[in-house]
Amino acid sequence: MKLVNLSDFGIRNINYYWERKERYNLTEVELAAVGLINGQAQVDESIIPKLKMANELLKPFGFELIVKDAYRSKELYELIRKKRYEIDGQFNTDKTFSQIKMSHSTGLAVDVSLIDLKTELEVDMWDKLDWPDGIFINYYKLRQDPESKKYQELQDLLIGIMLKVGFKLGPRKEFHHFESIDL
Repeated sequence: MKLVNLSDFGIRNINYYWERKERYNLTEVELAAVGLINGQAQVDESIIPKLKMANELLKPFGFELIVKDAYRSKELYELIRKKRYEIDGQFNTDKTFSQIKMSHSTGLAVDVSLIDLKTELEVDMWDKLDWPDGIFINYYKLRQDPESKKYQELQDLLIGIMLKVGFKLGPRKEFHHFESIDL
C-alpha cells in the first residue's frame, strides 16, 4: 500500500474524525498516537484514477466528490470504536462501524459525498434525523415526499457513478461507503 494525500491530486477531502474531534471527544494527542496528524484524507494511490474519473462523470450533473473518510489505521479503528460507544452507544456504533473487515485500513475504501459545483457546498443526501437508518441504500426508495425522492435520486446517482468507475458498495450497504473492486 502506498498512501497519498487526495489534495495532491485535486480531489476534495476531509478526514472525518479529525474534523469531528470535539464530537467524539478526541484529542490531537490521541489521534497522533494512532497515526492521524492532520485533516487530510489519504488513500492507496491505485484508486486515484477511479476517483478522478468519478469526478469527470459527475461534472455534467453539477457535482463533484468530496472524500470524507479514507485510510484509517487499525489502531484508529479501535480508538474510534471506543469513543463512538461512549457517544452513539454500542447498538448504533455496531450497526454503522465495522470493526471486523476494517476496509478503510487497506487504503482502498472511501466514504464520499457530493459537492454542488455552483454553491461549493456539500449536498444533503439524507435527513440527519433519520440516523442511522438513512445512510443505508434504498431507505428513501418507497417514500413519496419530495425530499425523500431527492435523497434517493442523489444516492442512486452517486452509487451508479462509483460502481461504473470500479468501486463496489461495502458489505453494510451504506450509500456513501465504497471499496475498490480490487479489495
